[in-house]
Amino acid sequence: MNTSIVRAALCGLALLATVPSTWAATGVLTVGTEGDAPMYSMADAQGNVTGYDADVAKALCAQLKVQCKFVVQSFNTLIPSLSSNRFDVLISGLGITDARREKIDFSIPYGSSPQYFVVAKGSPALQATNLEQIIKALSGKTVGVVNGTTYARYVAKHVPDADIKTYDSVEQLLGDLQAGRLDSGYSDSDTWTDFFKTSGGAKFARVDVKIRSSDDPATLGYGMGVGIRKGNAELTAKVDTALCTLINDGTLSKVSQKWFQEDYTLPCKH
Repeated sequence: MNTSIVRAALCGLALLATVPSTWAATGVLTVGTEGDAPMYSMADAQGNVTGYDADVAKALCAQLKVQCKFVVQSFNTLIPSLSSNRFDVLISGLGITDARREKIDFSIPYGSSPQYFVVAKGSPALQATNLEQIIKALSGKTVGVVNGTTYARYVAKHVPDADIKTYDSVEQLLGDLQAGRLDSGYSDSDTWTDFFKTSGGAKFARVDVKIRSSDDPATLGYGMGVGIRKGNAELTAKVDTALCTLINDGTLSKVSQKWFQEDYTLPCKH
């Protein structure tokens, strides 16, 4: 027998033994997340992760019957690290976009921060119960949005008769709203929840018409999804099935209510 062939074969077996097992074999799903995005993902000095993203991940792991292991790093490094095998999935309030789909795969969308128009208390716009009534109420009125956001594109598309004012930051928008230089502002639920806790915010109210990414995905995106490495069809299918179960049985709704006092869950489309 050729001893060099035997040695090569044994060497090959040794190398195979050093290759990490898959998440299914180890029973551990590694989850990449930011850790510095309050209410979504927060990591303490000991590396313990809490927040909406963490609870979504833990619910997903429980449904898949595996343990979660979090890997915390800066947001802009998450997609490259997923692609280079640092973790199995990415759960960090990650919006599904066509640009990101070129780099990684996504699960079905499981959640989306609702958006609202906010006006001064006593405004006739507060009587609106649908988008058509909002459009009529804000015709010729000044509406503030943050420049370059999907929210700015949404208002330009759907409320074209408004006088749209753009700002470089949320803080600037809120400053003009409080100063009376705007009739309305448009942003997500997180922004308004924090605003209403301030003394200036107490004078305003949101129009009770919830707008979701699913209402206009071409403009607002497709919602938040679990990021998965390209070509991992088996894991993607299992994650999609698990998310559908968690959506349909109300688990993700409870997670959302816990952190945002509102249901961010999107219907299962799987």
